[in-house]
Amino acid sequence: MVRASRLYSLLLNLHLVGGLVAGLFLLILSITGSALAFSDDIDRLLHPSLFKVVPYGQPLPLSQLAKSAATALHPEDFIQIFVPSARPDTSYSFTVFTRHRLPSQVFVDQYSGRVLGRLSVVRFRGVVQGLHTIPAVMGCASVILMFLVPSGLYLWWPLKRVKINLSGSVRRLSFDLHNSIGFFSSLFLFVFAATGAYMAFEPWTVPASYATTHSNPPDRNVVSTPQSGVNPISLDHAAAVAQNSLPDAAIKWIGFPRQPSDVYFARMRFPEDRSDNGSSEVWIDQFSGKPLRVVSSRAAPLGSKIKNLNRTVHTGAVFGVGGKALAAWLSLMLSLQSATGVHMWWSKRRAAALPAGWRRGTQN
Repeated sequence: MVRASRLYSLLLNLHLVGGLVAGLFLLILSITGSALAFSDDIDRLLHPSLFKVVPYGQPLPLSQLAKSAATALHPEDFIQIFVPSARPDTSYSFTVFTRHRLPSQVFVDQYSGRVLGRLSVVRFRGVVQGLHTIPAVMGCASVILMFLVPSGLYLWWPLKRVKINLSGSVRRLSFDLHNSIGFFSSLFLFVFAATGAYMAFEPWTVPASYATTHSNPPDRNVVSTPQSGVNPISLDHAAAVAQNSLPDAAIKWIGFPRQPSDVYFARMRFPEDRSDNGSSEVWIDQFSGKPLRVVSSRAAPLGSKIKNLNRTVHTGAVFGVGGKALAAWLSLMLSLQSATGVHMWWSKRRAAALPAGWRRGTQN
């Protein structure tokens, strides 16, 4: 009994310290994670003049659209990535890099070729994604959350409290919310924490996945072979090669070559692939137009499948739109957990400083 009491007291203190240390980071992760679930839709809502187009006829050739986008460039700008849209009423875009400014996107109406405008990557999606994916923040907070969930369940077990008393004090309400939400969301929060830690420490976790599954990662050492008198192929040609290499997959984006040894790089996604960025890849020689390497998510090694599955589970995309909505909701619950935890700690600390006669009035 004494040993159990000591363990309970130890876990309570560690749970408290861990929650306080990671509280702010967990709050940031929860809010940004919830926003990221539908960040593309929010971007379209905030900038309708750049994203919305009226479909008619067939989209113009990609090379023609690239030339239109080039008219909006500054002298030292260069187009690095082409991003088609999955929806016919959403514009195409070209990601532009420069030496002295942050990257931006040029949006083009794919039916008329008209440049709709330019937008810095430092906007809603870019900011929330940047905050959410800071490795040190995401990794350390995720590891602490992996401890907070099981320790919280251990602390919850003696009372098994799930009822929320709305007529009590604010401190009691925080206590009930913390216990009830923590219990019902514990499994999901632990999954979020474990998958988030995997992504934050990918330089170590991904090689470990390949090693433990005895599979080899894709060889990315692929280069083009310059040929005398041969000009690089067009963007249309590269897109056609990528599509022919993986006929059932849709192109998510294509990276442009900058140096003679560089290749066209196409990221693609099959219908059953739930990842936002696509899990299939095609490397294309910029001179011959030959596919130098094709990686299909359908035939990927087990290590790659674990990596891809981890990301889709973390975002909830593994269960489609409903899963992403659930992930967004549970992310907000994590922020409520952080807020109620800090409030309980502050209320207890403040009550401890009050005279004994006043202290009893704070317990209800």
